[in-house]
Amino acid sequence: MKAYKFILLIFISALFCNGSCEHSTEGQRFIIRNNSNLEIIPVFDMYYSIAQHPSCIKPATKFEIAQYNDSKIKPYSSKNFESNKIAEYIISKPNDTIYIGIFNCTDIDAMSCEEFKQEYPLKKEWKVTLSDMQAADWTLVYTPE
Repeated sequence: MKAYKFILLIFISALFCNGSCEHSTEGQRFIIRNNSNLEIIPVFDMYYSIAQHPSCIKPATKFEIAQYNDSKIKPYSSKNFESNKIAEYIISKPNDTIYIGIFNCTDIDAMSCEEFKQEYPLKKEWKVTLSDMQAADWTLVYTPE
């Protein structure tokens, strides 16, 4: 399951970082705002709730580390996933759901994979559809509870 989640993270990150949006119009951006004092990382899944499938997301290869570092969102800042691939996916499949989980980078960095899977320190999960994203102006805000 670790490989599945991390491959999905890499796949989604690659979608965000590469290519262009053929149907690009205003409002089809995807932003995550971090209102915490810790660096966070989003994890995406197009099929399953992040909370229901605990797996280790600690990067192991140079490519995974690069993707991990590129996906981090610094404290009190936003990350604009400019390639719009998530927006395109949601628009093309308006009844589908995307799951987005937030983890603190300090947890990923400090815990072994076994500890991570046992504790599974998921900080937030969104379950979003096209109408949810439109209502939120394509911006999700993480504020720790």
